[in-house]
Amino acid sequence: MTSDLERAAAFEEAIWDACAERIVPSSLGTAVFNDTLHRVWSLNVLRVENADASAEEMAAEAERLQGEAGLLHRRVFVADSDAGREVEEPFTALGWKTDAFVFMVPTRAPNREVDLSAVVEVEREALAPLEEAIIRETLPDVDEETVHQIQEANRMVAEAGRARHFAVVIDGAVVSSTDLYSDGSTAQIEDVGTLAEHRGRGYASAVIIHARAEARATGADFVFLVADARDWPKELYRRLGFDAAGEKYAYLLSPIPAG
Repeated sequence: MTSDLERAAAFEEAIWDACAERIVPSSLGTAVFNDTLHRVWSLNVLRVENADASAEEMAAEAERLQGEAGLLHRRVFVADSDAGREVEEPFTALGWKTDAFVFMVPTRAPNREVDLSAVVEVEREALAPLEEAIIRETLPDVDEETVHQIQEANRMVAEAGRARHFAVVIDGAVVSSTDLYSDGSTAQIEDVGTLAEHRGRGYASAVIIHARAEARATGADFVFLVADARDWPKELYRRLGFDAAGEKYAYLLSPIPAG
């Protein structure tokens, strides 16, 4: 039986693959490339499926494949959770950064009632100003080309995931939003963001719970979201009724900020 973690990871992986321009077999797994959006880590990654590979072997294979592709970054995603956790220390010793992702599923009602009255569904184009603001807040040193590539990657991922977009709109501008990807039975809540000056008002909670309800209403029997396992938003998601199904690990070596 497929676990919640593996079902969620497979759904997310299928979306990434749909955005690939090239998929290259590797002795350790699969290398995925989008040469047009070469600065976007998530679209240019070595997916390691050999649970016995060492960090040094993974790093060397990423150097070979991603170096040949002319990428400035090196990105490794480890499919096996235990293997991914075990190579963190040696990857850190090699100078790589760890990204730990916790996959969370709704298992209960939110800890408190959430006001959904301000949430509306919007077209993707309405999200552009909020999206750019979040990119520039998260990556303050990013240049215009990288902003463009991240936004284009977000558009491609949304299209591959058949996304719907839920938002709080104030004075005609989107101040908080989330996307809902779905294939009809599995749904992912993704890209939760709120403008800094509008935080602390419950808007993120509202768009998340609304998206969760819409996923169920349209037939999804499995809903999940992904959070940084070492950052605070996962605590918000716990308060909203989501619990951890497990973690996955990725590693990055990059001289420039991107996404």
